[in-house]
Amino acid sequence: MGFRPPVYTDQAEMVRAIPDLAMVDVVTDPSFHHGVVCEAVNLGLHVLVEKPFGMTVRTCRMMMEAAEKNGKLISVAENYRRDPSARLARHMIEQGAIGEVYGAVFHSVSAGKQIFITPWRHLKERSGPLMDLGVHFTDLIRYQLGEIREIYSDARLIETEREKAPTESSQYGFYKSRHQAMPETVPATAEDSSSAIFRMESGIALNWMLAIAGPVSFGRQLILGSEGAIEGFGNRGSQIRLVEMDGTTVDQAELLGRFPDFELEPLADHFFPTKVTVGDEAVDWKLIALEQHELSEAILEGRKIEVDGEEGLRDVAACHALCESSIAGRAVTMDELVAGDVYAYQQEIDDLLACNHRENVT
Repeated sequence: MGFRPPVYTDQAEMVRAIPDLAMVDVVTDPSFHHGVVCEAVNLGLHVLVEKPFGMTVRTCRMMMEAAEKNGKLISVAENYRRDPSARLARHMIEQGAIGEVYGAVFHSVSAGKQIFITPWRHLKERSGPLMDLGVHFTDLIRYQLGEIREIYSDARLIETEREKAPTESSQYGFYKSRHQAMPETVPATAEDSSSAIFRMESGIALNWMLAIAGPVSFGRQLILGSEGAIEGFGNRGSQIRLVEMDGTTVDQAELLGRFPDFELEPLADHFFPTKVTVGDEAVDWKLIALEQHELSEAILEGRKIEVDGEEGLRDVAACHALCESSIAGRAVTMDELVAGDVYAYQQEIDDLLACNHRENVT
């Protein structure tokens, strides 16, 4: 944009240097979120924090309590649900377009042992693929189908060592430089494969598979109804389809004609006038702008934050249910997870982070 922004290595120094600073966007890796966010709200700043919100339910609570104590807002930057495809899917469900929803499928399985974006994403105390990917998916599931009642899961670590991809496909120089500096192999300690049944509060069951290991790749997302199905829960730069009872598929562009009352918020409508983001190279930037705009309006005008700390915590809890259930050998409920009553897997992470005592971050 023609200038280099000022750089600080200390938040307190930044606040002193910029007296009218109102909010920060926390984009560190998730293992640092609780420390940075707690410091920010203690300094009087509102916070937009990347997902996953925190590494454990306990660290999420730390941030929420610190924000409440200081009267500051937290918004979790969950971008997938802000794409028009997710908004349209929810609108169709609410309008009864597929009748009564009775089941769902969410499968995302990628074969191989390549490093997923960065080496730290394979360490359980830094994120892990079931959290890094899963938090998007659990958020979409809760957005479209309502709250989760319980999860019964098996989770495993298949690939204990990951390999550097031969090439970096990103157009951005930063990613190419990072790829060049990456070691050829890295250790992996976080589970990379899961299979589960989600029982929703509505009573319906969702069949879940998420993995980035093994010999085969496949994926399918379906919301099943008595009068049809929606293919896809929504995703950035993606589209959904309606599957009618005779098997006919209707793509998103045609669906928009069937639902002329479907609307986006004004800024989203400006960014996505066709309400289809497939092929939009700037879709990520636009969704981030929507997140930042929402928090700005919340600060200035009292707008309600869509994905607040509680929402972010529940997405994290649902991801941890995959491993907590596997350890416990039974279904675990969201009530247990949110209350911290089922915590064996997360305790390992808190211990690795050395943050199991609240005073360490507040």
